Amino acid sequence: MAANDVHRRDRILDAAEHAFGERGFDGTSLRNIVLEARVNLATVYYYFGSKHGLMEAVLRRRFGPLRQEQLDLLQEAERKNPSHPPLEAVLRALLLPPLKLAVAPASKRQAIGRLVGRIVTEPNPQTQDFLRSQHADVRAAFLRVLHSSLPELPLADLRWRFEFVTGALSIILCNPRKLERETRGACNPVDVDQVLAEMIRFFSPGFRAPATKHRL
Repeated sequence: MAANDVHRRDRILDAAEHAFGERGFDGTSLRNIVLEARVNLATVYYYFGSKHGLMEAVLRRRFGPLRQEQLDLLQEAERKNPSHPPLEAVLRALLLPPLKLAVAPASKRQAIGRLVGRIVTEPNPQTQDFLRSQHADVRAAFLRVLHSSLPELPLADLRWRFEFVTGALSIILCNPRKLERETRGACNPVDVDQVLAEMIRFFSPGFRAPATKHRL
C-alpha cells in the first residue's frame, strides 16, 4: 500500500475511533467520520466496505497487538513450566498488557478508554460478535492453561472466574482515573505494577476456591 493510502486509511481510522468512542456505533454516521477525516464517502467504502467493516478495522488496530502480547506472555509462562504453569504467571499474562494502557500516551489512553466504555455500556450485537470471534483463541488459550494450573476445577467454574477477572479489567480500562478518585488517591492506576499485584492477590484465591458442588 502506498504511503498516501496508508496515511489516508489511518486518518479515517482515527476519525472513526473518535466518533465511535464519543457517540457509540449506532449513534455514529459515516458522515461524521468523513467530515473529520476530510475524505469522501466513496473512500471509506473503498477501504472498509461498510460501517461495520470500519468498526472491525478500528477494533483490530487497537486490540490486535494487545491480544498478541497476551498470547506471547502466556506461551512464556507455559515454556517455564509446561505441566503446571503457576496461576499467578497466567493471570499476569492476561492482565499486564491491558493494564499497561494506563501509562500509554494520553491520546491513545483516552481513545481506548472511550471505546471500551462504549462497547461495555452500549453493546452492539455485531460488534460483540466480532470481538468474540477475534478473542476466541485468546479465551480458549487462557482457559486451557488455567485448567492445567487448576486441574481439579471443572471448566464451568473456570469460565465464571475468568469472566469476573475480565469484567473487572474492563471497568478499569473504561475509566482508570475513577480508581484513583474513589479511593481518594490510595490506588494509582498509573502504577501498573501495584495494580497488577493487587489484582493477582485478589483473584488468585478466588480461582483456587473449591469447585461448586451443585449447579442448577
